[in-house]
Amino acid sequence: MAQAYPYEYKGKQRTKQDKCSAFIPLDKARIWLDFNEFCAIDENKNPIYLFSQADIVNDSEGNDIELYEGMEVSVFDYDLDISNKPDALLAEGIIIKNFLEHYPNVKWLIRLVKKKVEDNSKEKYVYWMSDHLTKRK
Repeated sequence: MAQAYPYEYKGKQRTKQDKCSAFIPLDKARIWLDFNEFCAIDENKNPIYLFSQADIVNDSEGNDIELYEGMEVSVFDYDLDISNKPDALLAEGIIIKNFLEHYPNVKWLIRLVKKKVEDNSKEKYVYWMSDHLTKRK
């Protein structure tokens, strides 16, 4: 998780944490999520990940995004497909305040929600960008 730092946002001193910009095309602006930072499962068995130490993050296009409780966000992470080519893992989630004592420096978590991937009857928490694009053609 990247270091948070003081940042002036809308005329107020806030805290920002830089996230990765996309180096491959995405379907829309998304916020980077390190899928290695899984930390919990909620009562409905939804996966929860560490998300940010700060209130302001940037999306894949470099835009500042102000986080708040209950915010719906689209996220991505980099991975390699079966041909060892760069591909993006995609997911949708809800921002929640950190309730975990083990991570006192983290302010925000993300709870992933299932999404129906086009032309597929199954709902998934995480799906591949290449699968998503292939099904749209």
